[in-house]
Amino acid sequence: MTVDEETASAARELSWLLSTLDETIGALRSGLQECLHLLAPSGPGSTLPLSTSRSEALKGFITRVGSRVTRGDMQVKMAGLPYTRGLQVYKLSVAADHTLMLEQLVDVGNYVVASLEVLRNGEEDGEEEEGADGDGGWLRKMDPKSVMQMLCALHANMKAARTALKGASAHRLFPFHAVDPKVFDPPLPANVAFDLYITEAAIIAELRTLESLVSPDPNKSAFFDISPFGFRERFAAAVGIHRDTAPGGHGGADAASDQVLRYNDTDVRVRELVRVESQDPTLMAAWAKLGGLEHVLGTTIKSLKLVMTAAGI
Repeated sequence: MTVDEETASAARELSWLLSTLDETIGALRSGLQECLHLLAPSGPGSTLPLSTSRSEALKGFITRVGSRVTRGDMQVKMAGLPYTRGLQVYKLSVAADHTLMLEQLVDVGNYVVASLEVLRNGEEDGEEEEGADGDGGWLRKMDPKSVMQMLCALHANMKAARTALKGASAHRLFPFHAVDPKVFDPPLPANVAFDLYITEAAIIAELRTLESLVSPDPNKSAFFDISPFGFRERFAAAVGIHRDTAPGGHGGADAASDQVLRYNDTDVRVRELVRVESQDPTLMAAWAKLGGLEHVLGTTIKSLKLVMTAAGI
């Protein structure tokens, strides 16, 4: 077979491949719409437990409606927290007139909506070509390079959406971000940091009690120190004696008491860290669906590249 014949054969194969994309694009559109449905607010939402498994450090639940946490009640036992009157725990609840925003889900929704817009724009461009029949034929009428560009844009959006569900960006977490204390009732104490985020479709809650490292005031007696920690703890920190994370907490890199962090314009040390994970079935379904769409797009792009190269495009 001559080079020209090989090129002509590849061109016919390319035309056939573009015609088979009708079904692929239809499945992609359906999958994206299903993801939007999974992410959208619906009914009473999903109520998820937030409890440490081997201790009483944190017991409670949250209710997620779409990208917002509309309810949450937690009972906390951590060093430096006073007991709520009448209880042997510190009670922390999401205030009735506030919600906690899960920014990662906002990002995922934006990427899915952007992908549907890419498909709409591609279909409109294809149907403007002469001879398009408006019934999926728009793909065969589009320039292969334009089809490739569209598929790559879709693939990038799916990858970004999966990345958003895989983990939160550092700038949205402690110590770079602080939740508005008024989101909670009573307001979150100044010596507590709270994070709520998503890792691989699971909801993660982290509570940290903090020790403020305020430079000593020579004009002020140490007996009037506003630190929530006792004299023994402050003395131990000063001489380098450190307390390990309490049972029930799960220490992280920032849980070491000798690591100084900048939080809310103040130097602090993490005294205790409690981390709990709660699997969210709806987010797991969205995570799996997005993964499937990303795989299909990756395979389709690879096949199209090979045929386009053989056709000299």
